[in-house]
This record gives sequence, structure tokens and C-alpha cells, in this order.
Amino acid sequence: MNGMTKPQRLVFLCPEFTPYHDTLFDALVADGSLVLRVVIMMGPTTTHPFAARDRRLYNWQMADPDAWIDWRLIRTLLAEEPDSWFMVSSYYTPTLLAAMFFLARANRPFLYWTDTPLPQEWLWHDRLPSPRPWWLRLGRRMVLRWIFAHAHRSLVTGQFGVKALHQLGCPTNKSVDFPHWVILGEPPARLRQTVTPPLRTLAGVGQLIYRKGWEIAIQALARARRTHHALRLLLIGDGPERPRLEQTVADLQLGNQVVFLGWKQQQDIMQILSEADALIHPARWEPYGVVVLEAMAAGLAVLGSDATGAAVDRVVPGVSGFIHTVGNVEQLAGQIVQLASDAPLLHRLQQGARQIAEEWPPQRGVDRIKSLILPDTRA
Repeated sequence: MNGMTKPQRLVFLCPEFTPYHDTLFDALVADGSLVLRVVIMMGPTTTHPFAARDRRLYNWQMADPDAWIDWRLIRTLLAEEPDSWFMVSSYYTPTLLAAMFFLARANRPFLYWTDTPLPQEWLWHDRLPSPRPWWLRLGRRMVLRWIFAHAHRSLVTGQFGVKALHQLGCPTNKSVDFPHWVILGEPPARLRQTVTPPLRTLAGVGQLIYRKGWEIAIQALARARRTHHALRLLLIGDGPERPRLEQTVADLQLGNQVVFLGWKQQQDIMQILSEADALIHPARWEPYGVVVLEAMAAGLAVLGSDATGAAVDRVVPGVSGFIHTVGNVEQLAGQIVQLASDAPLLHRLQQGARQIAEEWPPQRGVDRIKSLILPDTRA
């Protein structure tokens, strides 16, 4: 970067710190093209203790937690240098919504970043929570269409997310697929082995709820075990579906071949993944599914449904795993059997998964932001 060039200033507003945000912010600082200021709406909680990190290499502050709208913060945003850019993550607090309103009134450029919205057409029989009242759906749509109209671009992760934005009224030319990433860590030991045993241990990670489709995985495992008796499934997570899933295991006489491990800390999840051979993700609907990326970074082949956003985005069939049609037990069982019968294929998929994970470092997120706001790369 030319020493005489003034770095672009970026003010990033988000509800809270998460590991995902921290990784992006650290990468933005390391890149050096932007001067970063971060504003969060709430501080550390018992469920999000990482917000209490001792030291960050950028200017950050927390909005007034006692104010419905932090007007003092709004004034500081409007007082930012005239060429500053803003990035607002979600509209779920009054302060974030007010920030976008006053930035738009002042003709200040901002990017909007949202989670993948849940398409209303996905109906899981009687298991989907009651639809929002009509007036709430109308209000949400009006707010989002206003944001889509005034934001320079609206960012969302994955093909499913972009499609949902279009359904909610975001113009095609203003929606941006913003990548997700995970910390890669060292290449897993399994990839350094010259001989890899065939598939034995599948891992599933997520809440034990209907839309995750765990009974599909259990039924597929039961079919695959007709010819491969050593197969087992480790389920990490808890939820209201656990008694029904345990009954399914009992009905299929799987015994201890399906192990319910309950809720685990992140470091424990990664340890369990390191001991598995493949990740199974049979969701009926998963807006994204970060565990797919974590598993690929850990060198696991992925068996994901075509309703799992991250699997659709990152899994290349026959290269890093396989995709099955959601709910198709027979197809999923066939994929399990294939990997249980072919050790070289499993090893190639594990290597392919890690290679694809390495193609998606946090820098790709930094580059996407730079392409939107820096004058010489702006889209």
C-alpha cells in the first residue's frame, strides 16, 4: 500500500462479539487496508464469554446497554470522517435500526449484513413454530425492503441466503454472497497417514430437533449396518427430540452403536470430530451449518443433505463428500456403505475436504468487503 494513501475507515456495528466476528476483525486489521472501529450492542454473557477477550488490535466500544436507542452513539457515527464506510450486522436492536435510518438520511454509505432468513415455504408438518402474525410479517418485510433500498449492498452467507433475500425483495444486483470461514488450525493427523481404514465412525453435531433430521441418519445407519456391522454414530447435542430418537434407536436394535453425547464445549466438539471419519448432516433445513466447515477443516468427509446450506456451498460430490436428497434414507445409507467399503475413496474425500477448507480463509471475507468499499475495487 502506498504510504501516502490514506487508509479507508470502516465502522462496523454488530449485536455482539462472536468467534466469527473476531476472526474477521483480526483479518481486517492484519490486511492493513482499512482502519477499523467496532461497535457492539452487548458485552460478554455466560453463553458468549469470548466477548471478554483482553486485548483487541482495533478501536471498539459497546453501546449504552441501558438506552433503548443510544443517541450519543448515533451522533458519533454521523460525526465520522466524510469518506467513512459503515457495515451494520442485523437490525435486531433499536440502536442498529436507528443507525441505518440516520446514516441513510445523511447519505452515508453502509453495507447491511444479515443471517440467512428462514423461508416461510419450508413447512415441516406440524413441527414448524407457528408463523409470525400477519402484521409482524408485514412490518418485517417493510423494514427489510427499506434497508435493501438504502444499503449500498446487502450481504448474506450462501446460496440459500441470497435466494431468501431475493424472496424478501432485495434486488439481484444489490445482494452479495458473503463467505463464512473457520479457523483452520494444523492439518489433521489422519491426512498424513499412508493407509486409512474404511469408514467406521460418523459424527453428527447439532440440536436434537426435528428440522435437523437425526432420525434420517439413524435409519440410514441401521440399513448400512446390515452389511457393515462396525459402523457407529456419535450424536453431539441435546434437545426435545432426544427421547424420540432414543426410542428410534431402541426400535432399530442399534444398542450402543448410536451414542448420545449431549451438549459439549467447542473444544470438546473439535476433539470428537478429530476421532471420527465423516460428518453426517441430514437436516430437513439448515440455513447454513458452520459445523460442516469445521468438519472439513478437521479433514472429515461430509455426508450432507441438499437442504444444508454449507453442504450445498462447499461439498463437492466425490471430492470432499456426498450430497443426498433430503429425507432419502436409502440414498444416504448407500453413501455410508460406499465409504465403509472403500478406504482409498474415504481418504481422498478427507483430503479433498481439507483442501477446500484451505481455500476459504478469513481473507476472502476481507477481500469481499474491500471490493465493495475501496475506490479502486468498488463493485
